[in-house]
Amino acid sequence: MIASRTTLLKFAFSSCLLFSIPAAVNAAMPQKWKLDVPKTNVNFKVAYLGSGTVEGKFHKVNGTINYDVKQPTKTAINFTVDTKSVDTGRKMRDNFLRRKELLNSDNYPTMNFVSKKVSMITDKEANVTGDFTVLGQTKPLTIRVKLSNVENNPATKQPILKFRATGLIDRFDYGVTAFPKVVGNMIPLDISGNLVAAN
Repeated sequence: MIASRTTLLKFAFSSCLLFSIPAAVNAAMPQKWKLDVPKTNVNFKVAYLGSGTVEGKFHKVNGTINYDVKQPTKTAINFTVDTKSVDTGRKMRDNFLRRKELLNSDNYPTMNFVSKKVSMITDKEANVTGDFTVLGQTKPLTIRVKLSNVENNPATKQPILKFRATGLIDRFDYGVTAFPKVVGNMIPLDISGNLVAAN
């Protein structure tokens, strides 16, 4: 279902925090980081009506990411998305996606990702594998997370780490097989946001 497609995540999300920061920066920057929830974006794309592509997002997300620079592989992520907050820019289409055969938002208002394993690729990139739960079904999901260099928030002047997590979800894996000619089964997800100092 569309929920599956999005999720995250990464959430997902969020998982981006798993990367190590260069040693030269470590001394001057915070050791522990957490998710800045209001700055987190969960976006998705899905094939629609055969030849078209619809882009959408979820407005309501919540969760935690506990990231320690010295122990990036022990990053813990718990990320939840409110499926009723789906937004594709058209109210009628959003209501269609929320229906029982797809997101089933009335009976399953949230989808959740909980990290289990972090595998470093480089000091700023990792694969994060966890349990992704949609419509009461939990299956393993791996997302790719990339972390930017540390920079200062222009408004708060505080250090932040920007992250981006990407993945691909097959809604058929979660038993969401309705309307195959209307809604595609493969859903790319894209989660982005900021990490801020935890202390």
